[in-house]
Amino acid sequence: MSLQNSLYKVVRSEDAGYTVRFDASHPIFAGHFPEHPVVPGACLVQVAEELTALTIGRPVRFTAIKNLKFRQPVTPDTEVTVTIQHQLSTINYQLSTINSTCASFTATYMCLDTDVQ
Repeated sequence: MSLQNSLYKVVRSEDAGYTVRFDASHPIFAGHFPEHPVVPGACLVQVAEELTALTIGRPVRFTAIKNLKFRQPVTPDTEVTVTIQHQLSTINYQLSTINSTCASFTATYMCLDTDVQ
């Protein structure tokens, strides 16, 4: 299931990636965490996967993730820039706000023949 246009929206497309904004009213924040909501790390990885598909124009699935580091929590209504750097068979990702890096990792992916939900 795609998170785009429900949990987040792309607000800007740039040469090296995208800027997204998370929707504070999304139900995921009721349980993660009600008093101090943060975007779940798994959702940040899925956002990167979905933006990779948007970049190449085909549905993809990550086949491996290496060196995943969550450095700062991402709160709702935060704009996050997702930088995508292709290097041979891998892609380096950096998710950052205006002030700091939130997460970074390297992934490999495979293109899917059909759109898998």
